Formats: sequence, C-alpha cells, structure tokens
Amino acid sequence: MTITDLTSRIEARDSVAIVLYSKPACVQCDATKRKFKKEGLIEGKDYTVVDVSQDPGALEFIKDLGHLQAPVVFVAKPDGSVAHWSGFDVEEIDEHILGKEAAA
Repeated sequence: MTITDLTSRIEARDSVAIVLYSKPACVQCDATKRKFKKEGLIEGKDYTVVDVSQDPGALEFIKDLGHLQAPVVFVAKPDGSVAHWSGFDVEEIDEHILGKEAAA
C-alpha cells in the first residue's frame, strides 16, 4: 500500500493530514486517542483511525515504514513533508500536530 492508496482515507486538519494506525486492546493507542481528544482533535474529522488488525495493507505500510508496534501516527503536511512515529509520544504530537516547540 502506498501513500497514494491511502489518500482517500485521510482526513485533514488545517491542511495537515493525520492517520492513527491502531489495533484493539492497545493501551498506547488509547492514550494517543485521549491526547488527541484533550487537544480538541475529533476522530473522523481531524484525523483518521485505521485498524491494522482489519487492514492487511495498512499493516504492511507501517511495517514498510519500519514500525513494529502500535500505534503509528503518520502526519503529512501541505509542503510534502511527513513525520511518523510509533508509540504514545506527547513530544511528537506537540511538535508535528500541534505545532508546539519542544522544551529545551
């Protein structure tokens, strides 16, 4: 599965596309969703959730990116740059999704 294949499934917020690759009974996935909700992000509007246990192509895609654990957050910006990481990572969310500067 390529980025082009996923384009129709990506929801954009302020021209930033966010996809959360998740799976059932995943504590870090749930923590990421809670952080998104706390920051005012709405599932299905501001970001798309893809269940990798139900979507073999999505699972292959995140493995091709080098990730072996869920969640994987994939962020595509209008300038063509992308960021992706696995696990619940507040600093990555703050930097790549919320645009906050990292603490020194």
